[in-house]
Amino acid sequence: MIKPVMKHLSRIFFSAQPRRRAGVTLVELMIAVAIITIGIAGLVQSFGFIQKAAQASKNKTLASNLAQEKMQIIKQKSYYQVLVTSDPAYNNTDFTPEVLAYDIGYFPPEQIIEAGVTYTRYTYIQSIREDSGVLGDLAPNQPDTGMKRITVTVAWGQGTGRRKLSLRSIIANPDTVMANVAFTGTVLTTATSPAPIGGALVGLVEASGCSDTTNSLGQYYINATPGTYTLIASATGYYTALRPVVIAPGATQINTFNLAKIATGRVEGYPWLIDHPVISQIVGSTCTTTSCLAGYDQEYIEIFNPTTFTWTANGNLGLKFQRGGETFAQNIKIEYFTTDLNPGRYYLFANTTTVRVGNSEVDADAVWATGPGDNSGFKYFASQTNIIPVAEQLDHEGAGAIELNAAGGYVLDRVGWNNSHHSAPFSEGANIPESTGLSRGELYARRTSTSVINWGFGPAYDSNNNQTDFLTCFFSDVPVVSTTPHNSEPVYAKTVISGTPAVGAIVSSSDGLSSSTEAVRSASSPPYAYFSLVDVATGSWAVVVTSSVYSFEPSTIPVTAGSVYTFSSTSTFLTQTSDRGIISGRVLTAGGAPLVTMGVTSGGANSTNTGGDGRYRLEVDPGTVDITVNPVGGPYSNAAYVTTSSNTITVAAGQVHSGVDFVLYQGARISGFITRDGSTGLPGVSVIIQNEQFVVSDNLVSGADGRFTSVVLSTGFYTVQPILASLETSNPVNATLTLLAADMGTTKYSSMFTVLGAMGYITGTVKAAGQPIKTGVLVIVTTATLSGTPPAPPDINSSTPVTYYTVSSMENGTYLAEVRSSTNPKYNVYAYYPTPSGTTVTLVSSATANVSVLAGATTPGINFSW
Repeated sequence: MIKPVMKHLSRIFFSAQPRRRAGVTLVELMIAVAIITIGIAGLVQSFGFIQKAAQASKNKTLASNLAQEKMQIIKQKSYYQVLVTSDPAYNNTDFTPEVLAYDIGYFPPEQIIEAGVTYTRYTYIQSIREDSGVLGDLAPNQPDTGMKRITVTVAWGQGTGRRKLSLRSIIANPDTVMANVAFTGTVLTTATSPAPIGGALVGLVEASGCSDTTNSLGQYYINATPGTYTLIASATGYYTALRPVVIAPGATQINTFNLAKIATGRVEGYPWLIDHPVISQIVGSTCTTTSCLAGYDQEYIEIFNPTTFTWTANGNLGLKFQRGGETFAQNIKIEYFTTDLNPGRYYLFANTTTVRVGNSEVDADAVWATGPGDNSGFKYFASQTNIIPVAEQLDHEGAGAIELNAAGGYVLDRVGWNNSHHSAPFSEGANIPESTGLSRGELYARRTSTSVINWGFGPAYDSNNNQTDFLTCFFSDVPVVSTTPHNSEPVYAKTVISGTPAVGAIVSSSDGLSSSTEAVRSASSPPYAYFSLVDVATGSWAVVVTSSVYSFEPSTIPVTAGSVYTFSSTSTFLTQTSDRGIISGRVLTAGGAPLVTMGVTSGGANSTNTGGDGRYRLEVDPGTVDITVNPVGGPYSNAAYVTTSSNTITVAAGQVHSGVDFVLYQGARISGFITRDGSTGLPGVSVIIQNEQFVVSDNLVSGADGRFTSVVLSTGFYTVQPILASLETSNPVNATLTLLAADMGTTKYSSMFTVLGAMGYITGTVKAAGQPIKTGVLVIVTTATLSGTPPAPPDINSSTPVTYYTVSSMENGTYLAEVRSSTNPKYNVYAYYPTPSGTTVTLVSSATANVSVLAGATTPGINFSW
């Protein structure tokens, strides 16, 4: 089709023949313009895609360069200056479902502008260990293993979303002491004929980086350094075993463990969710003797509240109705008499203030509105107050649907019924099946449970299927209902024995052995929800059943070996509201005894302490959390024991993450002071503490006041040494001390270390005409005085040594120069800015003299402007 048109156009525009015909017709011209326009539009669109692809590629390349730059900066540091992230933060929103962990202390996030794009650079340092050929993470307060993982992530905005690029690398300590001893052995069961336990974890409590997972034969092999340790063996389904050991240099020690099987039982139950009011009765027409003769039909809708909280009805709860065959539902305008719908109570909507059924009269809590703005245009018979027509009123009538909703249009419940001519306009699941539809003297009543209706209990059963949830009651051949409805009066309050089957509810226990399970839907009709939690350890445990934000959490229940604990089918109601998760476990000494009243926290208000059996139960916000036991300075801290952590535990709302156990050993702490002048503290200096085998027991950093305090260390001989950069010196170089048994629970002071030649910083801005310079300004910091116009940089080939530092300003018009501390002599700071003018470039400069820099401090405000 295109080729003939183009051929015709070529004849029009490019023919060399003499003109023997009239000019181009309007139709031909319009076709030509349309084709050319389409082609240009296509090219424009193609260029747009090409430009976006080029920009995306450029952004990714810049992000990669920034990540590599940071990785190189970190790797140039001493191994001990690459400090492990002690308190990681988590970005849970930008990259869902991924979670980005990063440091906020030693290597905080950096914002960098490149080519007009703002990049955020995150750093995360982890101590890692090798276990059976697999690298695993260690908590930051555990002894160093000689390996750290560096993760640098660069994130940026692109289009309407966020992008990220991550680099990972592992650095090893070149000074790691060779592990010249070994622990080996087998982990077996305690049966008459012991069998190997594969997958058991064996490790040293005092050196958690030294561990191994047993193979299929139950064998393990651990390399370590000589010393006194506690050997621990644990496996899922077995009791943990602990054993004190002492090993000499060059020795290989064999230790065999026989682990006892944990006896188990089972927990089962039938969970119900009761989180909303339900429609409990619908009557389209019931007459009294006089009203039937007068053609007046009483109609009402009864509501029941099975929840444990009060609902505001006036202005909050409303009804919609739609007749069979109509295209949309309409709000019923209502006049409210009763304000609240209380727990376990009813609420009666009607077309009359008093409903007369048999010999009883019940006052309605709300009626159909009358007067201006009433339901006149909604009613089928304008002369009556009826809104819900029944089959007897007109042919093909009797099909319809009712909706109960809350303010904002939130749907609480729906009920629909049909007849032979019309389907229900809407319903929950299958509608109530009818051939004639809703008739006079007919009642739709909700079940009280999976059994038949029991008027002594609250009608709360709601499987979200109208055909299952409702029973049809027809009272002989007369158009009179004989079952009295209920209103909000306390006399009508009922006990709830069912609700919505909590299918899919998560069930978990704090026993530390069993795995979570889900409640399943029964195959019976009406259905119910059922759960069976297997392999629950014997003892008394908390069991939590959760669905959405609602949960059921009774007091602890007893589980005995081989038994089944069954929750009553009418008691497992998910009525508690919670959007938090639970972490549970046990805290023991290195000898296996429970540690009582030991603090456990995930930070902030999320804290608890262990009970008499060493067990704890900690509520946390859902997501990834870090648990710390025996936090320093906490309300339940014990200075005689180590502080330890378990990182990156993921827990969902309402779930129990059990089995997070800790073993703590006793010891003392070592403190010290880093100073630049004998009195002023020097922050940010890395310090290592080595034991007598030259193994690093702690790697820490001096605080803002220059002081440092180690983790709890076991008894023995230690060396304390600051880790300095080149040209930095310390007096003394190191300090030694011995921790004795009498020192348990105390903090021993090591020494004051005076550091000379430490680094500091100079910061400032560069601007032209009041605006930040984006193209870069060269900044030189030197103790020399430069001369010339512009001042010439120092001569690095000069026989006279000159100290100088150079840095380039960033795109946001700021700079940061790291320099050695100096107050005598002071620094001169020079800035060089190339300014183009036509075909030439002029180099302008500016200078600031007599700038002092203190060790570990920042001298700000050294600004330049042109």
